[in-house]
Amino acid sequence: MGDIVLTAGVRQNLLSLQTTAELMSKTQNRLATGKKVNSALDNPSNFFTSQSLNNRASDLNGLLDSIGQAQKIIEAADNGITALQKLVESAKSIARQARQAPQPGDAGYAAISLSGNPVDETLATASGSGLGATLGSGNGGNLVINVGGTDYSIGLLATDDIGQIVNKINNVIGSAGAGLVQASDNGSGQLKLDAITADVDFTISTTSDDATSAALGLTEGATYNSTSLLDNIGASGQTLTISVNGGASQSITFGTGLGEVSTLAELNTRLATLSGVTATANNGAITFNVASSANQNSLSITASDPALATALGIGAITGTAQGTAFSSAPNATRSALQNDFNAVLAQIDTLAKDANYNGINLLYGDELKVVFNESGSSSLMIQGVSFDAMGLGLEPISGVGFQADSYVDSVLAKVDDALKTLRTQAAAFGSTLTTVQTRQAFTKGLIQTLQTGADNLVLADSNEEGANMLALQTRQQLSTTALSLSAQADQAVLKLFG
Repeated sequence: MGDIVLTAGVRQNLLSLQTTAELMSKTQNRLATGKKVNSALDNPSNFFTSQSLNNRASDLNGLLDSIGQAQKIIEAADNGITALQKLVESAKSIARQARQAPQPGDAGYAAISLSGNPVDETLATASGSGLGATLGSGNGGNLVINVGGTDYSIGLLATDDIGQIVNKINNVIGSAGAGLVQASDNGSGQLKLDAITADVDFTISTTSDDATSAALGLTEGATYNSTSLLDNIGASGQTLTISVNGGASQSITFGTGLGEVSTLAELNTRLATLSGVTATANNGAITFNVASSANQNSLSITASDPALATALGIGAITGTAQGTAFSSAPNATRSALQNDFNAVLAQIDTLAKDANYNGINLLYGDELKVVFNESGSSSLMIQGVSFDAMGLGLEPISGVGFQADSYVDSVLAKVDDALKTLRTQAAAFGSTLTTVQTRQAFTKGLIQTLQTGADNLVLADSNEEGANMLALQTRQQLSTTALSLSAQADQAVLKLFG
């Protein structure tokens, strides 16, 4: 079909109608979606900027939930501290009542007994490695260890590894030999044998399989001796200083020289100058004993050299120990109040454990990290505390502690310290809660600002778009009329042929 020829007037009016229709389509889309920028094609800069602002608002909105949960965790801890304060105040009231009750006339302090740790030297350490591949087969691969005159035969296989060797030795000697010698892995896959009771000697018997002994790094016929009491003192001149009840101290020099102590009997002779102090020995350790006293008693031990304390088996007990209060005829009221005090401490422990929210307990040692921005660069680390009774410096009262006024006074001092600790921590949590609440309000406001800014870039003005639609509809009608008039001019030419 050939081209249709339109007059210039008709073509111009048709173009105007097409343009109007296109504008009406855009305006209708804006009215339908409420946005003037629906894709990057409409306005790339506004579209992507708005999208970025909305994305950040969405990220912050997710953080807002975790900030809100953190706020509740702190509130739970704060509520817990408030309750703990009431319990501690209750404990203080109980202790005060005990202090006001009559103190038994025969109250005193129990004897002190301080024991050290047994001293034994390391007896044997194998130097071999890859033990399982080199064990012998003679005598069934046996290893024979003589302890206290008794032979213990351990049957080993060429395929045994270090763990199996250790278990077999301990199963045989540990049961039959009452655990006098113990085998272990020294951490490098090598066998180690230890005498675990004082004054026990053992020998690697010559009846052992030679290849087995060599593989384990043990010398047949070699005897290993335990360290007996006072054997490890070393050079003369090392001094132990002892005092009782804060009185004059006694310096005791160990060694074999003139005036020096090398036996337990000599030690007790020197201790006789101190009131009520004696020494005993058991399993390679010295025990110092102080008799009971009507007044607060104490025992102080100081070693001139840490090596001396280790040699005597008292490395862990140097320092000052206090006697425990007692009464042969305890006051019933004080005894009952002591039980009440301990019951309150048990409730403190329970409450501290229960002060958790969503699995986090700031009163039981947990930590809380609150993140405030989408990159994680802004955050707050909240360090938890241990506010059970022990963490507050309060311990259950044992024996007849509440029978002595001085003991109750010391408990009251600890309770006061606990209250100060609780109040200080309550203030710290209060300050932290204010910070979290402030950041929560700030984040909410920032989210609204971001969303509003994003909307301003892409949202359409419905009033403006409505007016545009009305104007376009009027323009469409006028264009249609103009097109009709242009067409009528062409129809007039046809009438000439009628």
